[in-house]
Amino acid sequence: MTIPVETTAPSSLDKFEASDDDVDGDDATTTKPPTTTTTTPPQLPLPQLPDVEGIEFVDYFDENQIDDVMRLVGQDLSEPYSIFTYRYFLHRWPQLCILAVPTSSHDDDDDDDDGRRIRRRRPIGCVVCKIDVDRDDAAVADRGGIGVASNEVALSPPGGNVGSTAAVYNGYIGMLAVEVGHRRSGVGLALVQRVIHRMKRMGCVSVRLETEVANRAAMRLYEFRLGFIREELLRKYYLNWGDAYRLRLWLDG
Repeated sequence: MTIPVETTAPSSLDKFEASDDDVDGDDATTTKPPTTTTTTPPQLPLPQLPDVEGIEFVDYFDENQIDDVMRLVGQDLSEPYSIFTYRYFLHRWPQLCILAVPTSSHDDDDDDDDGRRIRRRRPIGCVVCKIDVDRDDAAVADRGGIGVASNEVALSPPGGNVGSTAAVYNGYIGMLAVEVGHRRSGVGLALVQRVIHRMKRMGCVSVRLETEVANRAAMRLYEFRLGFIREELLRKYYLNWGDAYRLRLWLDG
């Protein structure tokens, strides 16, 4: 079974896939850090993110939208996913789910307020992500030491001194999907750029994902358009025995 390009989703809670066919314009349980005094990274200035004509990018609001996310992500998958997998992402990191909706729609829209009308439009794309927390002194040292770029948070380990270890936040792209009729229009690229910027503002030092080796369109998007680098080749990673690349994008301070 081949997972078509453009849709990415986890094959389990411990293993996820990410891919995208939006080339012309245009995938576990995290460890909660101990309760300690932390330093909040400074808010970065909002860059000019690319727009897509006729498309508006809105935040995931509540579980009324989960059917849309499941429809988009599951439309091309050869591996079914439980609703609990989606809830794992959407309930813990709702701010890291972004939906692409048409600015005009023939769907039933209310006239109550703009927010409700937007949420009732049929989304044509989405990206769903999470944040992993690592406490790896070597990883921190590789990036220039504790506190580099204000992205690491000093922790107080048991029996240790404050600042003797650090929490390192890494973003993870779990799912990316765009409807067939809206591919190659910049939607996929715009979704990923927006969520990467959010993860950077939340203090992430990198963003990672996995995608099929055979998915050349996704590889072009992530490597050539977004600057991801190949970190590891994962043999027979997917349930269809397909190989995958683990890709990572290091974020500047």
